Amino acid sequence: MTVSAGERRDSSERIIVTRIFDFDGPNMNKGFINLRAAEHPEEKRLHSIIEGMWERYEPYADPDFRDGFARDVDARFWEMYLGWTFLEAGHALLPTSERLREGGQPDLCVLTDSGRIWIEAIAPDEGNPGPDQVTRPVPMNEGGGLFAAPVRQAQLRMTSAFWTKFKVIKKYLKEGNIGADDVRLIAISASRFGVYVPEKPPLILTSLFPIGDAYITIDRATDEIVEEGFHASPEIARQGKPVERTAFLNPLFSDVSGVLWSRVSLGNLSRKTRPLTYVHNPLATRPLQQRFGVWDREFVTVIDGEHWEAIDILAPQVEMNQADV
Repeated sequence: MTVSAGERRDSSERIIVTRIFDFDGPNMNKGFINLRAAEHPEEKRLHSIIEGMWERYEPYADPDFRDGFARDVDARFWEMYLGWTFLEAGHALLPTSERLREGGQPDLCVLTDSGRIWIEAIAPDEGNPGPDQVTRPVPMNEGGGLFAAPVRQAQLRMTSAFWTKFKVIKKYLKEGNIGADDVRLIAISASRFGVYVPEKPPLILTSLFPIGDAYITIDRATDEIVEEGFHASPEIARQGKPVERTAFLNPLFSDVSGVLWSRVSLGNLSRKTRPLTYVHNPLATRPLQQRFGVWDREFVTVIDGEHWEAIDILAPQVEMNQADV
């Protein structure tokens, strides 16, 4: 008998159907508790969506996935969402039963005719309290007012997440848990603070490349725009030493094939407003083929001496995604 997604066998060969919300324990996330109870229409809708995703993803999840989901919904949802997305696109994933039992491997492995694509996922939080934390605005009825979007702080969270997972990938490569010929992706979610970060250009571009603030030059005589672009900015200011944002122009990070990024969250699952974006590493030793067919935006960078250009090759027309360094 074939065991379908959402089912497993116990030692007596009985089929056990698992549901992701059929879980209880201490220190559960408030969001998990609310979604499990599903007392309101929107919670009922999301409850059903998540159970449907889990039904497909369970054979590829770690044994402790449900426990982790109950305690950190955002991080585990991002992993499950990615796995479900690849499955929906017709790709095969390496099931848990075929993974290494010791030493660890990345969260997801996509199986293709040309080899394996390993994906290490992360959904960074807002950071530690202080000037570099991504802080939520104070509502107007609670004394709030106009405020600057915390783009700088969010960029710091992106670079920190990238660095964290880069070290993990290096460790897996060193220990031989993933092959030297395998593609290695880092998937970073901005779901916890997605409402505060931009899509034009995607925040991840301004975290991996030295892209600073946008500028527009206007001819005062004609009021016409004569030039527009982005200031070069190799560092992100922070409390203490600035952080470099040149990872994809630095051979040090060539073991990373690219970064998958999105603002998709349980609060907003729209790929139209929060697309899935892939950024190729132009210096990757093991690059991923272009137009893989899963994401909505795909940035390819061409380097020519001291100049480089990043283009969304899936866009109907080239957008303003160019900077000189």
